[in-house]
Amino acid sequence: MARSRRLSAILALDVVGYSTLLQNDAPGVLSALNAIYRSIVVPTVRSTEGRVVKLLGDGALIEFPSAGAALECAVSIQRELRRPDAPYQFSERIQLRAGLHAGDIISEDGDIFGEGVAVASRLQSAAQPGGVLASRSFCDLAGSNVGIRLKREGLHTFKGLARPIEVLAVDFSDPEAEARRKALAYAQKTRFCSSKDGIRLAWTVNGQGPTVVKAPNWIGHLELDWRSPGMAAIITTVAEEWRLVRFDQRGNGLSDWDVGEISFDRFVDDLESVFDVAAVERAPVIAISQGCAIAAAFAARRPERVSAIVMIGGFPQGRDMRRSQRELDNAMALRAMMAAGWDDPYPSLRDLMANIIIPAASEEERRQYAEDMRQIISPENVARIRHAVDAIDITHLLHDVTAPCLVLHCRGDRMQPVEQGRAFAAGLPNARLIVYDSASHVPTENDPVWPLIKREIQEFLTAYAR
Repeated sequence: MARSRRLSAILALDVVGYSTLLQNDAPGVLSALNAIYRSIVVPTVRSTEGRVVKLLGDGALIEFPSAGAALECAVSIQRELRRPDAPYQFSERIQLRAGLHAGDIISEDGDIFGEGVAVASRLQSAAQPGGVLASRSFCDLAGSNVGIRLKREGLHTFKGLARPIEVLAVDFSDPEAEARRKALAYAQKTRFCSSKDGIRLAWTVNGQGPTVVKAPNWIGHLELDWRSPGMAAIITTVAEEWRLVRFDQRGNGLSDWDVGEISFDRFVDDLESVFDVAAVERAPVIAISQGCAIAAAFAARRPERVSAIVMIGGFPQGRDMRRSQRELDNAMALRAMMAAGWDDPYPSLRDLMANIIIPAASEEERRQYAEDMRQIISPENVARIRHAVDAIDITHLLHDVTAPCLVLHCRGDRMQPVEQGRAFAAGLPNARLIVYDSASHVPTENDPVWPLIKREIQEFLTAYAR
């Protein structure tokens, strides 16, 4: 047996949730995987001068003569699979994880072993679905002239490796969209109106064309939302094609913080006040999280004013109303933690919230969002709003919502479980439910399901924003 040692760049690929996919539809997944490897992976590897060492049932091990070529290959494969119209799929959308490292390998009879392979495999297992995770040493070898944006993910400790490894993730967001977003944010002018009970609400308009109104979600800030990884993608998508009216809910953002009443009924009243001040007679509403219940309640109250609703990560019942002791215990614990630790300069609680809401964002994006939360709302008000949100129950109103509703929910959402999205769709008389394979509560541009969600939002609003 001939053995040799050399320095190589290694790409490890793995199918996300392979065992579950097989259980659901083994013939379908095997056929789709064969097509993906035959039509995407193998040709892309060849075009970047790589070598497929071996194809496994749930992945592949690939060797390259240079780090730059390996990075280009990994990104090309993932971009192809992220396309909303990507072929070679079946009843479940297939996602890959990718890990990249450059190091010593041992070659024997066409197979490879060693440190380079081990580290690439560990990085692959830690990558986000649809993502690419690379070691810092690999990225240094790849250089800065590859034209691929990377974001820091900090130090990671892996089983079987003696030392932590600094890792970076590929940033799949569109630089041109980022530039357009900055232009929209720069042109924004904040206005103020009064609610029915005299609270000052901050509102604004972005974009031109038929109007779409955004219902307020849990917490927000008209200026900081432009750099919120989840919110920025959604509001940019809408504002680039329509006149987007949005506002900060009472008790947070640029609206009044010192308010006498924070309740679900007041949230609905505030949405109506913004419809009035923005001179919106009838329009679709785009809603996220608690905003879905607010939009639905307003549509039941004023059906002539709401032409359609996009619901992302919504729930018709708050945690206190779900008749589950576990949900009730979680709600009480979360409210207590918010009241006690929201303003902590070491943002462990806010970091936790960021990890739950936008898990597909990079570490630095999640950290920035966690820091921004301190500017968005006070510890007292976040507990008050959380209490009002947990007490939501609009199940008795759903049959009165006649507007068409597009209900979008991620299967792994840890903030609001997918069962709540299904309950929404089941109770609404004119709803379509789409469930995505993601852990996000609010999907970011780096989430591989975002192109699919973006397409659905655009097609739905095109039909109803007139």
